[in-house]
Amino acid sequence: MNPRQHRQPVMGTVLINTRTAPTFAEAQVLFQTFLEVKEIEGLRPRTLSDHQVYFKGLVDFVRMSQSENLEEVTLSVDVIRQYILYLKKEKGIWDNHPWLAKDHAHKRGLSPVTINVRLRTLKCFFRYLTREGYMQEDLSAKIKLLKTDKDRIVALDKQQVTALLHQPNLQSYAGSRDYAVMLLLLDTGLRISEALGLTLYDIDLKTHALVVPAHLAKNGKSRELPISPATVQALLKLKSQTQRSLPEGDRLFYSIYGDPLEPSGFRRQLTRYAKRAGIEQTRVSPHVFRHTFAKFYILNGGDAFTLQRLLGHSTMDMVRVYIQMFTSDVQAQHQRYSPVQGILGKTQRRTRMDLRHR
Repeated sequence: MNPRQHRQPVMGTVLINTRTAPTFAEAQVLFQTFLEVKEIEGLRPRTLSDHQVYFKGLVDFVRMSQSENLEEVTLSVDVIRQYILYLKKEKGIWDNHPWLAKDHAHKRGLSPVTINVRLRTLKCFFRYLTREGYMQEDLSAKIKLLKTDKDRIVALDKQQVTALLHQPNLQSYAGSRDYAVMLLLLDTGLRISEALGLTLYDIDLKTHALVVPAHLAKNGKSRELPISPATVQALLKLKSQTQRSLPEGDRLFYSIYGDPLEPSGFRRQLTRYAKRAGIEQTRVSPHVFRHTFAKFYILNGGDAFTLQRLLGHSTMDMVRVYIQMFTSDVQAQHQRYSPVQGILGKTQRRTRMDLRHR
C-alpha cells in the first residue's frame, strides 16, 4: 500500500475562488492589499486617503441598501449602478461635514463632477482586481463617467481681491496669517495643501523664492517659485509673530492653538471674509485663488509654458482650459493695449474732431 495514497498535499496549494467576483467582505480585504500596492507605486498620502474614503462610501451604501452581511453581496455592475443613482438623487451634499451638515440637510444629490471623482478612484480599484485575477469581468470598462457641463472657471476680479485683502485684522495673529496666506496664493498659484504644508526651510525670504517639496506637490515633483516683495514682507511679519509664541516651530502657518493650520480651517476663514466683503455671486475658496493667479498671469502677458511650470501641472491640458476660459478677458486687454488700437485710435479721434470743425 502506498503510504502517500491518502495524504493531502500541504505545500504549493492555492485557494481558488470559483466565483467570478469577490463578495464585498472579500473586497474589503483585497482593498487593503490594493492600498499597499499603490503606496509602493508612490501615491501620495492624500490620494491614498481619498481612495479609502470613497471605497468606504461604497461599502456603507451596500450595508444600508443591500445587507449588513457583506458576505451576501457580490461586487457587480448592478450594485455600482445603484450606488451611482444614490449619489445622484439621495446622497446629502454635506453629509458628515462638521458644520454644514445640519444647515444643509435638505440638499440632496451630488454633482456629476463630484460623482466622477469618486468613480475614478473606484475604477482604479476595479482594474486592479481584474489585473490581479480576482475578478473575471472588468467593472471599470462597464462603469462610465457621467457627462458634465464645461463650467466656466471661477476667478476673482481686482475689486473682489482688494475687498478680501481688507478683511483680516492685521493686529491679530490670525488676521496677519490669513492675509499672508491670501497673498501667497495670489502670488504663486499654490494649492492650499502645498501652501499650508510649507516650512521655514522651504522658503528663502532673502532671495524671494520658495521650494514646493516633492512630498507636497500633487505630481510628486518639487518646483521653485518666485515670490513678490509684498508677500515676503507679510511672511516676515508673520514669522516674527509666530516665533514669539512658538520659538521651536518650523511651519509657516499655525492655528491660534499652535497646531499646523489645516485647509478646512482656512476655508472657513475665507467664507467669513467673503461674506463680510459682500461677495455673494462668486464662490470664494482657496482653489479660486489659484484660478485667479492663472487669470491675471495670462492677462498680464505671461506665457503658457511658464504658467504650467509655476502651477505644477504635468501636462498643458489645464493651462489650455485657463487660456480658453479667459479669452474674453484677453480680448478686452487687447482692445485696450494693442499698438494698432493706440496708433489708429488717435488718428481716428483726430479725424472725427476735424470733421466737427468743418
